[in-house]
Formats: sequence, structure tokens, C-alpha cells
Amino acid sequence: MGTIYLISGILLLLLTMYDFFFTTLSGGGAAFITRFVTFISHACLKLCVKWFGRRVYSLSGMAVNLSVLLVWIVLIWVGLYFIYSSDPGAIVNDKGRMANNWERLYFTGYTLSTLGLGNFAPTSVTFEMLTSIFSFFGFIFFTTSMTYLISVSTALIDKRSLALSIRNLGKTPEEMVYRLLNQDTSFSRQNLASLQEKIERHSIYLQTYPVLHNYANSEIPGSLSLNLVTLDEALSILLNSKEGEKMKNALTAIRGSISYFLNHVETTFSRSLHKEEGPDIHTLRGWEIISSSAIKDPSLYNRRKVLGGILKTESFEWQDVYDSKPSAEST
Repeated sequence: MGTIYLISGILLLLLTMYDFFFTTLSGGGAAFITRFVTFISHACLKLCVKWFGRRVYSLSGMAVNLSVLLVWIVLIWVGLYFIYSSDPGAIVNDKGRMANNWERLYFTGYTLSTLGLGNFAPTSVTFEMLTSIFSFFGFIFFTTSMTYLISVSTALIDKRSLALSIRNLGKTPEEMVYRLLNQDTSFSRQNLASLQEKIERHSIYLQTYPVLHNYANSEIPGSLSLNLVTLDEALSILLNSKEGEKMKNALTAIRGSISYFLNHVETTFSRSLHKEEGPDIHTLRGWEIISSSAIKDPSLYNRRKVLGGILKTESFEWQDVYDSKPSAEST
């Protein structure tokens, strides 16, 4: 039984420590435990939204962060406890009595918290070294975790800033198109260039901190999924119109940045991305602005399916894109 405890504890610690350090220090995304936990926590939030409305999403960031942090703590705690439990005499109290299961669990927690109370102590050099190592690791763990969460919070602020910047351009694709075409062309180009920069920055943040994908927003203006899809629909209208020719370079550039973002989302979050076919692209009143060939373009069709999946991550539907006051806003 001691061997089973030892092997289980070592494997659990190795897997959790790899997940922790890869997620927080590599800059290359999240490892499998973190991805699974964020997926489950976000799925639970979406379920609660059906019962209580979008206000549940105000807890999104806190729920995802605490879920990941709690799982890391529990797995490391349990893994170290298993190692201590591999030898019943590994831990004794100040009177020399062997610690029972609850006392070993208690000693493990205090070791990881770096408090190191003296009423229990390891009995051999091996377990003394193990206790020292994980006391030091506990300090690294909590310091690194807080640093990581602060960085994620900064990226989240930028995500909401991007959503608000897009929202200020218009609440519907038609409104965005009219505003871009009726204001000074150079100003429209500058506006699109600014949005392009923010979209590219968010794409980089998303690659570094994938948990951002599961951060939803309870308020419509701060919801990136809805506003980004609205912007992309406006770009589809403009890129297939004669009126959009005068700023085609700026439109193509920002469209490319959004394409890069969509490709990353489709590749990285395929498990949670429930693609949904979009309706026919709306045409502006009185304008023959979308050609029939563009509507049937396979690349545009596939693109809008991915966009539909992104809408669903924040509990939106396609009808919300073309409605100046989305139905989700009232829930």
C-alpha cells in the first residue's frame, strides 16, 4: 500500500507542477488540467445563466480564477499527503507518536503554507528534505500564482477596452457601416487601425492566457464576442461593396487581424466552440451592397460559423448581432 501511495503522490505532484509552471511561466498557453478546469467552470456558468440571466457573468473572472487556483492547491496538497502516507512513521508529533491520517493532512497543509508549526516533524532525512523543498515551493507557488492572476486581470481589462471601442463604432453592422462611410475617410482609417492594434494585442494575450476565452461579461458593451462579430459583419458588408473601395486597404488589414484571431480560437478551443451557421448577411437599406457570389463564398460561410460559435461562448445568438438592443440585454 505504501508503494501505491508513493507512486500516486509522485505522479500527481509531477502532473500538477508541470501544469502550474507551464501555465504561469511558459507564455505558451495553458496545460491540460487548467484547460479542463476552465472549460468546466465556464460550462457551469453558462448553465447558471439560463436560470438566473446574464448577471451571473459578473462572477465569470472570479469563478474561473478561483477554480484553477483551488484545483492546483488541492492536487499538490493531496500529492504530498500521499507521499507522507507512504510511510506511516514519516511524521510524528512532539511526543514521538506517529501522526494519523488527519494529522498528516494537517502537516502537509502547513508545510505548503510555509507556516511550519513545530508540533509535528518528519522522522528521516528524506522526509526532512522533502518538507524543506515543499515549504520553499509553497512560497514560489503563491507568489507566482498571484503574479499570473494580476497579469490575467490586466489582459482582461484590455479585452473589455477592445469591446467598448468596437461598441462605440456602432451597435449593429449597419450602424457601423454608415458611420465609417459618412465620416471623414482618414478618420475612419485611423479608427480601424486603432481597433486592429487592439485586436492583435488581444490575440497575443489569448495565446499567453487562454483562460481569457472563458471570461464572459454581464454587460453588452463589454462583451467582446458580440461586438467583435458585429464588427466582422460590418467588414463583410464593406468589403463586398463599391462604397468600401475607398478604404479597402484599412478594411483588409483589420479583417486579416480578425482572421488570425478566429483561426487561433478555432484551433485552440475546438472542444468548447459550438459553431453555428449565420443567417443571410443583411444588406443596407436601399443599397445593392452584397453580391450573390459573396453570400455563397465557402470561406465566408465557414468564417461565420466560427463567429456563431464565439457568440455562444457568451450566450448570444445571431439575432443579437443585428438587433440594436439584444434580447440578451434584458435577461
